[in-house]
Amino acid sequence: MIDFNQGLYAGEFRHNLDSKRRLTVPSKWRSDGDEQQTYLAFPDPAGCVTVYPPEMVAELKEKISKISIGDKKGRRAITRLLGSADSFSFDKSGRININDRLFQHADISKEVVLVGTVNFFQLWSPDRYDAYVADADEEDGDLGDILADLGF
Repeated sequence: MIDFNQGLYAGEFRHNLDSKRRLTVPSKWRSDGDEQQTYLAFPDPAGCVTVYPPEMVAELKEKISKISIGDKKGRRAITRLLGSADSFSFDKSGRININDRLFQHADISKEVVLVGTVNFFQLWSPDRYDAYVADADEEDGDLGDILADLGF
């Protein structure tokens, strides 16, 4: 269940990395105490970086703890996913700093598009994000029809 006191990730924001390759996260996505919380960023197959907030990190940790040591396929998947992930906290100015490997995965060099997806957010290069949205329009059809199919 989503804890809306921890934030609701909605909207699209375009920010630049600073000279130390830090990214300022929108203030409406931040909560008091974020400097002591652990966030998790990992490469998304869509070509972006997905960022899980603390409550989703806790859920992921719980699910991973249930994978048996004999489940080679499950263990391998977790190793692949988390081996390329990065954990971090916000600094006092609301900035994050994730590793270069993740920025390279998403082809992010200077400008970053932050996209909220309710319970987590994504980091995109502007070109990839614009192409992803355009492809969705062409491949998936009308947004109204898709939302109706999902029950909205």
